[in-house]
Amino acid sequence: MKRLLLLLIAVFMTIAMSACSSSEKAADPGVSTTPASTVTATATATPSATPTATPKASETPAASSTPAASATPAATVEATKAASPTADATKAPTAASTAKASEAPAQATAAPAPAASQPEAAQKAEVSPQGKKVLLVGRDSEPLPAEDVAIASRLKGMGFSVTHLADRELTADATKGYDLIYVSQTTNSKFLKTGAMKEVAIPTVYVKSHGMFYLGLSSQEEGTTVKKLKSIDIVDSKSKIAGGLSGTVEVYTETGDNFGVSYGIPGKEAKVIATVPGDKTKAALYYYDKGAKGDNGYEVKARLSYYYWSNGMQDTSTDAGWKLWDNIVLWTLQNG
Repeated sequence: MKRLLLLLIAVFMTIAMSACSSSEKAADPGVSTTPASTVTATATATPSATPTATPKASETPAASSTPAASATPAATVEATKAASPTADATKAPTAASTAKASEAPAQATAAPAPAASQPEAAQKAEVSPQGKKVLLVGRDSEPLPAEDVAIASRLKGMGFSVTHLADRELTADATKGYDLIYVSQTTNSKFLKTGAMKEVAIPTVYVKSHGMFYLGLSSQEEGTTVKKLKSIDIVDSKSKIAGGLSGTVEVYTETGDNFGVSYGIPGKEAKVIATVPGDKTKAALYYYDKGAKGDNGYEVKARLSYYYWSNGMQDTSTDAGWKLWDNIVLWTLQNG
């Protein structure tokens, strides 16, 4: 009986020791019941502050599947951006992008492309007298005054078409349609005093000093002829009217008590070509360009010129005198 009891005690102790040994092995942190590969993956994916803790089963798949799971959303996001144009368009512009956008036009304005060089404007072609119409205003008489006949003949020889107009018929309407007006020295000044020429915008040659006076382009009305005088002084030899003449030039072949050199006393905007010898205030040849003003404020509507002749000078004029006459007529026609 005692032997049986001892045998049972021995068996019980053996079982107890075996169970204790198994329990100690299970509690030992150095022994792992999980496959090594699984533990390594878990440790890499989810580090633990407590080295002895056994990873949960739910953490293991996360560790092994994390790379694949993160790759898929990234690809989805990129695809969504490409497919959806509003992804970035709806974003508010940043300060930097706004600054760049505003800088571009400024830079384009600040540094424009150099303009192509332009050819110089061609000089204005000279107006030819051929076929141009002249209105010759002179004394109303029958036959026509010899001076006016001589002038009409010379104008026609230059290529002009000439129409005579009696001074008493002079009105602004009567001048319409002509290219040039020539107011002869035979014109009665009272027909110029009416102011008929004030609004006429046609180039005009006055050989009657009163015509310039009534427009305010000369300051002397009467007594504007220096008698017994055959020459004038060229003061602007470069002018086309001078035609290369300079100094004191004889314009008459003879002199007398009843004729001489007529003149005007023009305003400051006049262009003076020749004067009475010894007196530069008395202009024998001068003109006003279109747009110039007289000292009284009158604005010239077309080029207006003055020539020094007095009655009968067509018979005693020198070649130089005729050259100056031709030149002033052509210059006035240009209407500068």
